[in-house]
Amino acid sequence: MNPNDVSSKDELVAFLHTLRHDLTNNATSWENQTLENFLEAMAAWLNDSNDANSKTPTWSLLATSLLAGKAYE
Repeated sequence: MNPNDVSSKDELVAFLHTLRHDLTNNATSWENQTLENFLEAMAAWLNDSNDANSKTPTWSLLATSLLAGKAYE
């Protein structure tokens, strides 16, 4: 699951399915298992990330921010 490989809407949808599958099968590896914690971590990563300063975000940046929601504190 590499967010840098996401370059289209269809790839993002596939990435989301993979992310959900990972949560279902490996929940103990997730720091942020609730939606509330996941969204808080995703927002924190976006706030802290220099990669997120672009005025035109990419599909891979969106995928990276979703993946950050898994474990970012």
